[in-house]
Amino acid sequence: MKFRFSVAIAAVVMTSSSALAADDDYGFPDLDGFAATVIATPKALQPDLSIKGRPFRLRSLEVFPDREIPKYVWYHDKLRYLVFPQKGPAPLIFLIAGTGSSYHGPHMTTLYAAFYLAGFHVVGLPSPTSFQFMVTASSTGVPGVLDDDTRDLYRVMKMAWEKQLSKRLEVTDFYVTGYSLGGAQTGYVMMLDEQEKAFNFKKGLMINPPVSLYNSALLLDSYLRENITTGTEAMLFWDNLTRAMGEEYANTRGAVNLGPDFLYQVYRKRRPDDENLATLIGLAFAITAQNMVTMADVLTQSGYIVPVGTTAKLTADVTDYFIVSGRTPFRLYFKDLLVPYYQRSNPEITDDDLIQRASLYSIEEFLRTTDKVGLSHNVDDIIMKEGEIDWLVDVFGDRGKIWPRGGHCGNMAYRDNVEHMLAFFGASLPEGR
Repeated sequence: MKFRFSVAIAAVVMTSSSALAADDDYGFPDLDGFAATVIATPKALQPDLSIKGRPFRLRSLEVFPDREIPKYVWYHDKLRYLVFPQKGPAPLIFLIAGTGSSYHGPHMTTLYAAFYLAGFHVVGLPSPTSFQFMVTASSTGVPGVLDDDTRDLYRVMKMAWEKQLSKRLEVTDFYVTGYSLGGAQTGYVMMLDEQEKAFNFKKGLMINPPVSLYNSALLLDSYLRENITTGTEAMLFWDNLTRAMGEEYANTRGAVNLGPDFLYQVYRKRRPDDENLATLIGLAFAITAQNMVTMADVLTQSGYIVPVGTTAKLTADVTDYFIVSGRTPFRLYFKDLLVPYYQRSNPEITDDDLIQRASLYSIEEFLRTTDKVGLSHNVDDIIMKEGEIDWLVDVFGDRGKIWPRGGHCGNMAYRDNVEHMLAFFGASLPEGR
């Protein structure tokens, strides 16, 4: 799932040390799952992923040319994606972003740089749960069912290749990877490609995927809604937050480099408790879910948030819509928007049917038997329900790498993780990186 950097910064300054190192061979800091998720990897523990110049290209596609784009999202008239091309023949890898994420962001930046430096053409795609994908490329308008969302992704991949990339790039082989929700969709993409053979992907790596999107979303919802239950608690929370942020800013005399190193040092000093970290992680997810709920309602004309037939102007007051969507957890999005949408075309479909289709359980046999799909995950991933990591270990066997810590994607940029990720695809960084 995706966590906004501004919220991550806030998390480490919430509460009031010693060096954080574990007594094992894995050199990632000895942080628990919540802290690792928020802080990510200190710069000194990352490989050198710097790239000279600006070798990327921003591309766009009209996936549904006849689709009318709502006026108030006019800037999402096309689906945009990012390409890092090599100058000569090279393998091409598609990257799939996490929940709510576009084609850019810290985790995507890590993947772009690592694979580009390792000699790949790199193509980065937004998540089907992102605002722009929902508007321009979703066939349903209500993301969350992995098989349908993956067919939308695969359509975009084929269009990008057939209409644009095949004319510009010399490609030797095709690969795919993604993190968080994009990791789960990587497994679905690999299975779909086995049937359609548009790319004949040689390998796919699933990084920190949820086993059940529904279970993980309920967990993330709970981190906010179980810790902030009243208006008074919310006001106290924000008072403490803004005061702590002000103190940290003053301590640096305004010279703040807002990156993992700053977060790590502040964490060591203040040592925020898991309740505060969980609350802010939950808030980050709530903001992402709020965007998804509102856009799904508008696209399907469900009347859940915005009255049916409403045509909002750019200057319209949307305060009421913002309040209602902010109070709508994923559970209600699923129950009141996603399920009714599918039942309109198939009244016999049930909640359990769609929960199953929003999970890796639906493709268990494929994941067990294919030798093309690998896994990278963490024992302490905070979006995983009890028993789900054990299920992944059983399913993937020696094709799965389970790291002892790192939270949810917190260790993606750690040097051992980057090395393992590239090695899975038979690649490595240039010497000295």
